[in-house]
Amino acid sequence: MLAASESSWIAYVLLIAGPLLALVFFYFWRKSRRIRELMRAIETSPIEQLSEGPAEIRGRTATSEAALTSPWRQQKCVHYCFHVEERRSSSDSKGNRTHHWATYIKDEQTLPFVVKDDTGQAVVDSSKIKLVVEEDRFSRSGFMNDADSDLQQLLESRYNKKTEGWIFNKTLRYTETALELNEEVYVFGDASRLGGGWVLRHGTMPLIVSDKGGATVEKSYSTRVIVFGVLTLLCAAAGVAGIVHAVYSAMQIKELF
Repeated sequence: MLAASESSWIAYVLLIAGPLLALVFFYFWRKSRRIRELMRAIETSPIEQLSEGPAEIRGRTATSEAALTSPWRQQKCVHYCFHVEERRSSSDSKGNRTHHWATYIKDEQTLPFVVKDDTGQAVVDSSKIKLVVEEDRFSRSGFMNDADSDLQQLLESRYNKKTEGWIFNKTLRYTETALELNEEVYVFGDASRLGGGWVLRHGTMPLIVSDKGGATVEKSYSTRVIVFGVLTLLCAAAGVAGIVHAVYSAMQIKELF
């Protein structure tokens, strides 16, 4: 009786969670597929030939404001993200230890900027932007592996993190990314008129800026389509399995009585 009850409980979990998760993953699959198809249909356009709607341009970054300086590499840029993560351990109820990375420091800034090519320039509305940016520098430190002196000085002077004592016995990893001034980027977004010029915003096409090239961004969305498609099918299959399991469990319980 107990085994039949437990089997019935598993069936109902599959029956409820499977279809719900399938709907969620299907939503993300459809959204990723729509964006991928838009990217495939849109060709890179000179800025002077832009038209209203989804667009892709290639050009170099510029800003009318004082440029940012990235904390670690000291590069002039329009965007930077300096991210330090700490490796932490935890134990579950059975005493098994697991490890994960948690944010220790995250310093990120973005300036209003434009992208220029030989035909003109377009403003990039950075209020809702996704950046796909190469790692400019990466390092790790931990027991018997202290961080470089310039990195230790940065943590102490800018972020008020002590460099002597116990801090560098932790396992830390450091990453800095930046969009430098005059760096070539691809921009996907919705183009619209701004006075006599153009602005690219988040819209039908999400606003994506990348220094990795347009093909890399398109490939990432193709991967999402595959992943979300597979997850949708697996969750739908779990729902079907839940139905079969529920029927079988009901038959078992009925036989007991």
